[in-house]
Amino acid sequence: MADTRQRSAPPSFSQDEAAEIIREATTRALAGKDVDRALTREDLLAMAREMGVSESAVESVIAARAGRDKAKRRMRRAYLGLVSHATSYTIVIGGLTLIDLASGPAWWVQYPAIGWGMGLAFHAMGTLSAALRQAEKQR
Repeated sequence: MADTRQRSAPPSFSQDEAAEIIREATTRALAGKDVDRALTREDLLAMAREMGVSESAVESVIAARAGRDKAKRRMRRAYLGLVSHATSYTIVIGGLTLIDLASGPAWWVQYPAIGWGMGLAFHAMGTLSAALRQAEKQR
């Protein structure tokens, strides 16, 4: 006997839901695979072709990710440079302060501290403004 019950329409999904479903299904499918094996560019392109995603779309996402990674590395180097600058300022000015205290009543350490401190402040302002510009660009 034939099934005459009326079937409901297949569910529809928004683009965000579809992307999340594909992402989760891919994660589950790859979970059983060799963990140390990284997917190659060709693997990504083959997966995209099977899903009907254009090669140019995949290439543009790969390029955008590379640009973001490069920007992150650049900002990390900038922060490390600022931390290095602040550390050397603290050590040198601390040493000069000890020398000044031991050398007598004349007080001169404030001059190099102020001059170098201004340079450190400008370095911090430049680094932080670059970080803010980068954060704005990512939005």
